[in-house]
Amino acid sequence: MSSFSTKRFLIPFFIGSLGFLTILLSEFIVFDQGEKIVELTWLASLFVVISTLIVRFYSLDGSRVNQIIKETNPLKSSELRPQRYLNWMVIAMIVGLIATVTIASDFIYGMLAYLVMQFCLIISYSGIISIKASEFRTVPRLFHKIVFFIVAWVILIPTIYIILIFSGTDSLIVIPYVFTIGTMTCISWFVLVYDRRSRLFRWLMIFATGLFVFSDTLIGNSRYGTIEINLNYLIDITYVLNIFLLSHAILFLRSELGMTPYKTA
Repeated sequence: MSSFSTKRFLIPFFIGSLGFLTILLSEFIVFDQGEKIVELTWLASLFVVISTLIVRFYSLDGSRVNQIIKETNPLKSSELRPQRYLNWMVIAMIVGLIATVTIASDFIYGMLAYLVMQFCLIISYSGIISIKASEFRTVPRLFHKIVFFIVAWVILIPTIYIILIFSGTDSLIVIPYVFTIGTMTCISWFVLVYDRRSRLFRWLMIFATGLFVFSDTLIGNSRYGTIEINLNYLIDITYVLNIFLLSHAILFLRSELGMTPYKTA
């Protein structure tokens, strides 16, 4: 039986998918009636939180995750703590739900909550990848890729901010958040050099963080930007899709020998 047809995979994936379908319904209502029902947005994020909890406490075997992560670590001098990834991903999703509720009534407090979420994600990543670029120097072929990722995001994030968000002193308030989400996204790309782990797991993770940048760029642009993108209907859709994929990518983790992270009993 394929691991994708087991209850350990299907139950959380189905519930997480309900979150995505809920946000699609929310945007359809906005398109049809011109009115946003914020409770549907909250419900979509709640579905993702519930499914993330199921992934953490029902689907995954911590010892199997630990074995896969450590066996596929190319930096033998770098000690990884997969439990940190599992626990802090749950915390990040819960904080994200709080942020989603908060930002509906207060943009600044909501942004601060999302800022906390970015730090939670960075802590989570540190459990499965090294977030210190200097540690990759012992493996030149990996170090060169890491340097490329850093340079690329150091250029891309400020460019996005200057062109699409900056509009004077009022827009400077989001700079700490822009810096932090840029750091989070750049670090997530480090997972690409861990090429002994399943490709789908790695690419889902970086695709999700890319969607996070896209969604938040639309928010910043709609609030401060002088160049109108007019894609606001994608903000909630891409956000919910990103948190769904980010929190469920672990379901697609495989070792080189095909070992899965699921509980067997």
